[in-house]
Amino acid sequence: MAKSVEEILANVDLYAEDQRENLLAAAAAARIRSPIPHTGADGGYHVLTRYEDVRTVCADPERFSSGQPSIRGVPVRVIPIDTDPPLHREYRKILNPYFARNFLLRYEPQMREIARVAVASFVDKGACEVVQDFAVPFSAGSLARIVFATENQDLVARGVAAAKQAALTSSPESFQALAGLAMEALAEVEESGADTVLRALVTATVDGRPLTVEERLGMVTTLFLGGLDTTRGVIANIACHLATRPDVEPILRRPGGWQRELEEFLRYETTVAFMARTAVHDTEVGGVPMKEGDRIAVLFAAANRDPVWFERPDELVFDRPNVPHLAFGFGIHRCLGLHFARIQLAIAFEELLARTTNFRLAGGAEVPRQVGLSLNSPHRLDVVFDALA
Repeated sequence: MAKSVEEILANVDLYAEDQRENLLAAAAAARIRSPIPHTGADGGYHVLTRYEDVRTVCADPERFSSGQPSIRGVPVRVIPIDTDPPLHREYRKILNPYFARNFLLRYEPQMREIARVAVASFVDKGACEVVQDFAVPFSAGSLARIVFATENQDLVARGVAAAKQAALTSSPESFQALAGLAMEALAEVEESGADTVLRALVTATVDGRPLTVEERLGMVTTLFLGGLDTTRGVIANIACHLATRPDVEPILRRPGGWQRELEEFLRYETTVAFMARTAVHDTEVGGVPMKEGDRIAVLFAAANRDPVWFERPDELVFDRPNVPHLAFGFGIHRCLGLHFARIQLAIAFEELLARTTNFRLAGGAEVPRQVGLSLNSPHRLDVVFDALA
């Protein structure tokens, strides 16, 4: 049974499933009463609910370290997310060119083909389960082809299969399988001159030395952790609105794109709801004193509903001007894959709507909506639609 706002504020637990349903309502109440509540969960941490506080902490790595970017810790390296300056800058310099928009667009034909194959698998049925039938195969397939960018089609096929499994289960075993394939791919690209992200990891240096195996695997792990669940979640959430709001399909079909509306979807459906920082020394945020070592939950989802910045924050407002949302984070750790995400989302719905129309929930079923990194999107989204010729 879902906890009430008052029960949540008595002891916030960002991982508790019974708090997810009313978490954003609790954050809204906290902004009025005590904007930075402290909880005893998971050893204790401060929770940032205001937009300005979130930006302040994310913009100041000298005071707030990303060395442990999860409240409960991360069992493997997730480079460069778990890295502070100056090394963070060196890692991003290696990866940034491969996630620039112009570089990623060279993969657009492959991504469109992945989307078309996925749609073709269910279009004649007039129904699909959006997450497993479309969001997972498209997002996992796209990411695997860009990371495992090789002419070895067997390796690519195995990479796609492993990425799909990781996207579906998020199990340690599935990511171990991806790591094994990454090692195989890294060994292969040492013999190749192709300009790919894996080739860059093999040839790059930091502080005058080659990357270690741990660093290379940490970067590959980050690419998959950061790219699988997030894009899948946004696709599923937009599809949910497509199936429940008649004004969404015309927007997604608008000639010239729906960039502004996409930014509003991203604000409203903040896929990575929170990350963690650690106070480097005694300091304060928003007037609240913090001691060296204090843990801080940066609640992006709450910041994106702050009424100081967003009028009617709990509504999806498509004509909202200049949306400065924090769905991709802020500061030096702003999401590496933000261009990739935007490209994928545009392709996904262009190809989906090229073959389908008139989406609605199957049987009028209610869809569970939850806030959180791995449970932001519906577990299932069963829809029906009309097929286009």
